[in-house]
Amino acid sequence: MAEISSLTFHYVLKSLEKITSIKVDEMLQLADIPSEVISYHENKIDSKKLSSIFRYCAKKSNNPYLALHIGQATSYQSLGILGYLLLNTKNLKQIIEKFNTYQKLISGHFKFYFNDDGTYYKLAIYINENPMIPVPNFHAQVHLSSIVSILSQILGEKVFPDYTCFSQKAEENLEEYIKIFGNNISFEKQENAIFFKKDRLNIPVKNSNSSMLEYFENQANKILDEQKQESWYFKVEKEILKNIGVNEITIELIAKNLNLSPRTLQNYLKAESKTFRKALDSIRQKLANHYIKNTKMDLGTISIFLGYSEPSSFFRAYRRWYNTTPKQKINQSY
Repeated sequence: MAEISSLTFHYVLKSLEKITSIKVDEMLQLADIPSEVISYHENKIDSKKLSSIFRYCAKKSNNPYLALHIGQATSYQSLGILGYLLLNTKNLKQIIEKFNTYQKLISGHFKFYFNDDGTYYKLAIYINENPMIPVPNFHAQVHLSSIVSILSQILGEKVFPDYTCFSQKAEENLEEYIKIFGNNISFEKQENAIFFKKDRLNIPVKNSNSSMLEYFENQANKILDEQKQESWYFKVEKEILKNIGVNEITIELIAKNLNLSPRTLQNYLKAESKTFRKALDSIRQKLANHYIKNTKMDLGTISIFLGYSEPSSFFRAYRRWYNTTPKQKINQSY
């Protein structure tokens, strides 16, 4: 569905090795990834490779809660400059607010969506900022448990969300979930999220330093400014992912979101030897296989989520991409 950096990929594999004692080389062999790929930090790796490795490790280690344990093993230091920035905030409220502001320093295709409804601060996990794209269970477990672990580390005390929800079905034994998230947990909801009541966000950070916070914020802002220099094709793909299944995807809509005219956007893409149609096709291809593999949605619903007005248009496009039909692909997946 998407790609993650080889640096993040390697970090997750090392965490899996530490918890399961399964060697990184064995995981790489399973996923058919040459070891030199993860040694170069600029490489990108298909996230489906990580999904298959997770399933393999969970089964071999006989640990159905592996994703939760990986999340709990995450340290604030692993966030790099963001971790040290958060360490110098003054309280839980500021940790969450600064995390929301600077999470682009670490996030790839997964992003925490922040919302303040006046009563709660909510952090929900989305793929490419699109709530319509289903989040695989183990990804949700890793990300929600890791953010709770990091908050506890920075505050110097165990902190539980006031409420946690998952889109997955409930496990028979919730003991591990309760250890991490407390007793107020719901399953089979529309999103994966943690909630904190605003009236208890004043938990202080021990040994916070406002001068160091200012220093790290300045450094973080410099990095974010550099990230803005990404290609126009990448920006277009990202905007398509944010809107597909929610709005009709047209070059006019995407250009407006990027504060450009359609003609200017077309020229920028042409300079990169790309087209808007290629970007839209690419996103639809990736999402189609993601929905087929990770959900039980019928093909008519999938076609709507991909922005097609008629299922027949989706079927023709799928055959053009893969020389097979979506139905045949579904049968191969079982």
